[in-house]
Amino acid sequence: MLIFTSNVLINVDHGTLPGCAIPFSACLNIDQAQFGSIGSIVYVGISLGATVALIVFQKAKFIKAALVLSLGCNTGLIFLFGRSTNFVYDATIRFFVGFCQVFCCIFMPVWTDAFANEK
Repeated sequence: MLIFTSNVLINVDHGTLPGCAIPFSACLNIDQAQFGSIGSIVYVGISLGATVALIVFQKAKFIKAALVLSLGCNTGLIFLFGRSTNFVYDATIRFFVGFCQVFCCIFMPVWTDAFANEK
């Protein structure tokens, strides 16, 4: 249930930023290019995190710890993102948010494929 909920929240996180583009840009006093950078750098983090997740998920004993650590880090990073008013800091946080989110994004379909009931 926790993994399902985290996947829902990850998708909500990816849709929240575009939904509040105008107030977010005004609050940080950033232009459209900077806003686009913050919105897309999360996917760079996901891409690089996928490489690390590939290595981590090959060792079954690290899976649970990786999921717990990534959820905890993701929670803290999203909290920090909401408190920040600096473009560079926000962009860095968004990168690491994507890096942390990839573990849950990848694990759910892999677990389903490997262990779910055929029905």
